Amino acid sequence: MLPKVFGILAAASIAAAVPASITTDSGSDSTSTSVTHTSTATSDIAAAAATAKTESPTSNVKGAAFDRILQIYLETTAYENATADPNCQALIKQGILLTEEFGVGAPSQPNYIAPASGDNFGLNSDSFILVNKNVSTIVDLLEDKGISWGDYNEGLPYTGFDGFAYDNPVEGDYVRKHNLLARFNSVMDDPDRAAKIKNFTLFYEDLDNKRIPQWGFVTPNLYNNGHDTNITVSCNWTRSFVEPLLANPYFNDNTVIYITWQANGQNPIARNHVAGILLGSAIPKELVGTTDDAYHNHYSELSSVEANWNLHTLGRWDVGANVWKFVAAKTGDVIRSWNERIAGDLFENYYWNQSYGGVFSSAVEGLHVYVAPNTRLVRHGRTVLPSIVKLWARYCGKLPDYYRDIIELPDALHPPRASRSPSA
Repeated sequence: MLPKVFGILAAASIAAAVPASITTDSGSDSTSTSVTHTSTATSDIAAAAATAKTESPTSNVKGAAFDRILQIYLETTAYENATADPNCQALIKQGILLTEEFGVGAPSQPNYIAPASGDNFGLNSDSFILVNKNVSTIVDLLEDKGISWGDYNEGLPYTGFDGFAYDNPVEGDYVRKHNLLARFNSVMDDPDRAAKIKNFTLFYEDLDNKRIPQWGFVTPNLYNNGHDTNITVSCNWTRSFVEPLLANPYFNDNTVIYITWQANGQNPIARNHVAGILLGSAIPKELVGTTDDAYHNHYSELSSVEANWNLHTLGRWDVGANVWKFVAAKTGDVIRSWNERIAGDLFENYYWNQSYGGVFSSAVEGLHVYVAPNTRLVRHGRTVLPSIVKLWARYCGKLPDYYRDIIELPDALHPPRASRSPSA
């Protein structure tokens, strides 16, 4: 059941023009098929797949610390278990281990909506949800600077599929809750954007044809990501996927690969401590085999991408999140430590394993509106995307203390200051 939403700007839309600096290599000459919460009947899948539009854009925008990033999300594994696996240890030795990284909610889906949009909006389930078209994502920021992007999902039956799940007889089970961008109307309602939500096999096709985007996201199926198996399976899959890429001179050209686990789902009362691994040719040689012990969460990859390419921001929790240290060394961003006075409590008393009130919260007293981004925020010269400022202008300033330029991320025990007040 979809949550009741007292929509903000429900009828408005964001223009998403593709900058001229992106060149598009279409994987299909056929016309686009409208995909609206598709069924998974075999005949429907076959019909839609025959006409699904696929795009593989490329670009070459130089970054401060890397020119390409590929992100890989795995499932529900505690930090100590991920770092104990021999295959993941082999990857850690080739890069940087993030030792103080935390998820932002539970179960899985909040940790996938967060790095795309800068908030989890109170989500505390894996239900089918649709995020209002007025909520911007990393896609808006990348396209604003002409940076190509692609989202690859193992088991996805065809490009732009918007169904809840699919039992792929060849590639294994696919679920929408693990697809980073499929829940956002600002992405899926745009045919050219939906054309970049692709099957994982197309990653290898793009690799062979040298059309891997500068920003990429990979989601293994339920077996390979460890959801239906274990850390042994997921680390083995990840190592077998990553190491050939590290040896590929086209792919690994000033590239960073980021591997993380969406949550510590093995102990619901434990703090949501997960591991993060950074590796690739963009990692300075002197940092290989070292650690980054700053506080990071699933907004840190968003803030690090913003810093690397000097992007605008989304005006949400992405603004305050610590940038990865190796990126900050190139951009001049300040790495901040937890401030108990700002947080109102000790770092050890934050858990991030439940969601506070929000538009998708099932809590009776949850905040059932979209909170406007804080368009006044500026982080190291990076301002909020102008189209976001314009779109949300009439609602900005209603909750000035909700989104702040701080690393002290709220949790269910420490909700945002104004989380009981609507923004419109």
